[in-house]
Amino acid sequence: MRKEILATKLDVLEFIMKRKLACPYELAEKFGFSPRYVPVLLNRLKRAGLVINMTRGRWELTEEGYKRLRYYGRR
Repeated sequence: MRKEILATKLDVLEFIMKRKLACPYELAEKFGFSPRYVPVLLNRLKRAGLVINMTRGRWELTEEGYKRLRYYGRR
């Protein structure tokens, strides 16, 4: 049995871009992620250099994150 894909990485990056800053709770609410999965996702995006946790609990896109969205025509 395959799990349903709730959102792609690009969907998450686009959401963060539109909000400027996003907290894990907002991602869980928007995409239906479990609270345990959101930190895993954000850390994967951070290791890829796409997001950064600059302000306590709030995540924002890096320049590389913006480039990725432009590359895929999402911005």
